Amino acid sequence: MTTSLVRKIEFGSRSTNPDQWTPFEWVEPKLGPQVKGEVVIIRTGSTSGAQQAGLWRTGVGIAGCEADGSCHVDYSAPDADETVVILEGEALVTVNATGKQYKLEPGTIMSHPKGLEITWEIKAPFLKKFWVLWDSPQEATKGDDLYVGNISDNPESWEPYEWVEPGHGSQTCGELFALRSTGSTGTLMCGLWRTGVGIAGCEPDGSSTVPYTAPIGDETMLLLEGQAHLVNEETGEEYDFKAGDIIALPSGLNVTWTSKAPFVKKFWVITNENLPA
Repeated sequence: MTTSLVRKIEFGSRSTNPDQWTPFEWVEPKLGPQVKGEVVIIRTGSTSGAQQAGLWRTGVGIAGCEADGSCHVDYSAPDADETVVILEGEALVTVNATGKQYKLEPGTIMSHPKGLEITWEIKAPFLKKFWVLWDSPQEATKGDDLYVGNISDNPESWEPYEWVEPGHGSQTCGELFALRSTGSTGTLMCGLWRTGVGIAGCEPDGSSTVPYTAPIGDETMLLLEGQAHLVNEETGEEYDFKAGDIIALPSGLNVTWTSKAPFVKKFWVITNENLPA
């Protein structure tokens, strides 16, 4: 994975299915070259650090899989932190050093620290996940366990989303909670965000409209519920998104985000080459 400066909106869908998927190949430090599953890339780069995002799948006839579509994967995320949402299928993941196990199923969120050795046992007949790979030259916090949650999580401690928008000042819109707030390198945060009736910064019908430049870092999101309208204020391009869509925003690009009534919920990953402020 290489660094590339991308200052454009990139997007796809959890249902993206091009004619040609690419076998997923990497070098596992203790095992050598590996080929398991296949990928399609939706986010091609970032404004800082090295980032890509897309879909990965296993199944019958796919590289590295058994005849029934099941798949064993030894993986240490050697090149980058990997954050995923399971879209289809089931797997049992084991942290090698501790033996701790996690059952992954549709809706599971998992963030995998770079270099942490784990084992995937993917059940037949298939698995599909949304993934974000992220790396920075700035060393941060080495992880010794996985961060695991679910897109349906509803903790008591949602917090109003507050930030300073250059040119517009302090903003408050929606509420969020973070599943992970530190990366192995640079800044990596991920979690859930929602708007709706009675939520900070929203209209009485639950809608909201805000200027946004993703000032904290590049943002990659999977829209989970509702509909949103996005305007690229630098080009005039407009986009309509619905649940299941994947949206990649570069930090510093002026957009206007509208969450349509009555609610919107998304999974988000924010990254920045620099360490957290």
